[in-house]
Amino acid sequence: MDRNHTDGETKRNDETAVALLLRSPHLDVGQIMELMDIGDREFREMAGRNETIARRLEERRLGTLRELKSDPRPCKACGEWFLPYGSDRFCSDGCKRTAQLSACRRRTV
Repeated sequence: MDRNHTDGETKRNDETAVALLLRSPHLDVGQIMELMDIGDREFREMAGRNETIARRLEERRLGTLRELKSDPRPCKACGEWFLPYGSDRFCSDGCKRTAQLSACRRRTV
């Protein structure tokens, strides 16, 4: 894989992460930039080329950013109740790995 392809993929991943972080009303833009280790110039460039980031910034400015609600659900691995982020089916990385190992074992048996 050439370096330009990798750099482009990294930029897309960073932009996706920034767009997701901007959904949280608990983080301000400065915190997001710090978490992502992004400078002001780079952040402005992202907002200029990424429609989702620009839209989320505008929603924040207007105060129309919808807070995402999540209902508790049981973990598919251990059965404990947890508050999922997005479409999470497991309460932790450990439970996710356990479920993946169990699925691998079932396929090989």
